[in-house]
Amino acid sequence: MKRIFKKLQSIQGALRFHELSFVVLIVMTALMSFNWALAWQKSSEESLRLSSMNTHVQHLRGDLYRQLKEVFDVVFLNDVLAIEEYYQFRNQIDSYLLRLKVLAQTPTEEILIVRIEYAYNKFYQETSRFLDLEELSSEDKVWLDEQLEEQTFRQLEMVFSDIEDYLKQQQLQLTASDERMFGKMILSEALPIILALILLSISKWFVRRNMLAPLRNVTKGAKIISTGDFKHHIPLKGLEELQRLSQAINSMADELASNRDQLIETKKQAALGELVPLVAHNIRNPLAGIRAAAQVSIDEANEESRAVLKDIIIAVDRLENWVTSLLMYLHPLKPHMIEVTLTELTDNALSLIELQLTEKSIQLNRHGWQQAARQINMDNNLMEQAIFNLIQNAIEAAPVDSSINIHYWETPQMIGLHIDDQGSGFSHKPDEKNSQLHKKLSYGLGIPFAQKVIKQHHGDLAFETNSHGGARVSLTLHVNDKQANK
Repeated sequence: MKRIFKKLQSIQGALRFHELSFVVLIVMTALMSFNWALAWQKSSEESLRLSSMNTHVQHLRGDLYRQLKEVFDVVFLNDVLAIEEYYQFRNQIDSYLLRLKVLAQTPTEEILIVRIEYAYNKFYQETSRFLDLEELSSEDKVWLDEQLEEQTFRQLEMVFSDIEDYLKQQQLQLTASDERMFGKMILSEALPIILALILLSISKWFVRRNMLAPLRNVTKGAKIISTGDFKHHIPLKGLEELQRLSQAINSMADELASNRDQLIETKKQAALGELVPLVAHNIRNPLAGIRAAAQVSIDEANEESRAVLKDIIIAVDRLENWVTSLLMYLHPLKPHMIEVTLTELTDNALSLIELQLTEKSIQLNRHGWQQAARQINMDNNLMEQAIFNLIQNAIEAAPVDSSINIHYWETPQMIGLHIDDQGSGFSHKPDEKNSQLHKKLSYGLGIPFAQKVIKQHHGDLAFETNSHGGARVSLTLHVNDKQANK
């Protein structure tokens, strides 16, 4: 318990606890919603089944009376066509009975349908014999006038009444069940809301006590120290990281107090040329630590963990290559050519950008990937970084819930990509040499770096605003004669 409490005293532990709490809350809400959705679906299906059975029963009853009418038309009006219609109604009634049997799910329903079938077969046997008689006897007339109505039809009506009463009762029970389920659903749906409010209150109290107040102390102390009062010490309160930060600032103040002249001299000696090794140190060291940790753990891990660790090592190596390529922007590029496809490099670049797509709910569509792409000589690291920058620029420009389309194409002499987004388009065409324009348009170094790489590969990069909205970036690489013949 103490160990858990100690972990909560760090920002990482607190965030993990906070995230885990919301994940549990979301999963619980999703499971409850899923269960209620299944219950509502089952209730709806049952209601539709009962309604369908009732409809078939009513159609069957209507066709039965119509069939009886055809018997009277044959007997009393000598209507020859009525015989054919009589048998047509017979076929329709048989189809209704068959559908009712398919819809029946309980023994009671099956018994009621068997009763209807039995009563109808009796009616059919008693009425079909009149179709072939040329003249009715007095007994037949009496039977048609009295016995048919008193016995046969009365039995049919009793069966119809029973099944209608049964279906009505089932519908009432289903309605009552739905009302009870709705009441329970309202109560159960209130539970996640209550838990969310409690969690929000706890989080607010925790953040205020362990983060905001210590951060105010750090900010206040930093301002005091920045005025030259190096004897001021920030109180060590709050989360572990904030305590370490406060301790670091206090140590910095102590060091500044004893080495002020040396610090000023050091600042004077700083130059812009030190930016590159500083960036390399701050980025590569964590990457090296991550790779070393993964490499050490891979031998003792199980198969599933080993696959994840291998992916981490591959991703770290790729990021290392990208960092090297990006830092080389300030120096002349020296591509190392290998044969590789443009689609493969695009897929590699996209593998590190999936999170950004998910955060903005952007749908990425690949076109032309079904064909076997041609291999040409390219520096895979530089070109992969260039494609990554172009796609990332499209993601930044694209609105939420939009789409980005990447088209791969090739001809005997050229291959290329079209990257289409649904953003606002280019107000100005990016220019590799105009760094002020890049800064003004928020391009950063991504597009200039891509232009430099593609130019090094003797390719072209074009920018245009589509007439129907959005922007298109077109990357074109030329294929030499040797590669074109492959």
